Amino acid sequence: MIPKQLSIVERQILANQFEILSKLCGEDEYSARDFEKKSEIVKYGYTGEYSEVFDVHIDEIPHEICRETNEILNMYRRIETAKAKLSDDEKRQLDLNKIKFEGFDANNNSHYHYAKYMIENLDKWQEHKEMYLNSHSEFPLMKYRKMLAIQEKAFSENRYELNLEDLKEMIASI
Repeated sequence: MIPKQLSIVERQILANQFEILSKLCGEDEYSARDFEKKSEIVKYGYTGEYSEVFDVHIDEIPHEICRETNEILNMYRRIETAKAKLSDDEKRQLDLNKIKFEGFDANNNSHYHYAKYMIENLDKWQEHKEMYLNSHSEFPLMKYRKMLAIQEKAFSENRYELNLEDLKEMIASI
């Protein structure tokens, strides 16, 4: 969380750290100037500019969101495996666009930030690496949750691969 105020000691320590970092930048004038600006912000207590200094994500992402994001991305791997086993005729009978992965809403849920980190930084789910992950809508998450319920039903039947009927049910649920 971005603090609304800092103690004089915190401000002095941060200002010193930013000044040291600006000197360590060497030839990179842009980075050096960025650290100098941050030093000035905390040195003079410009609280309205603290968001420029504290550029961390405001809230932690709860474990439940991380778990659900992993489940969704794993479900899409299962969907792709199931689709690969379909005949061309079966594929033509299904509206597979309805269950297409659309990413997550970057403005309204943390799934986006976690998925982006997992894909871009941890090299997981590389099939989505080139995809624009921001759906700009909360609808996809609602869709994914309906689809997860169908996947859970398959799991409860000790089936860990999805089949044609599961895909039909997912499409019908949307």
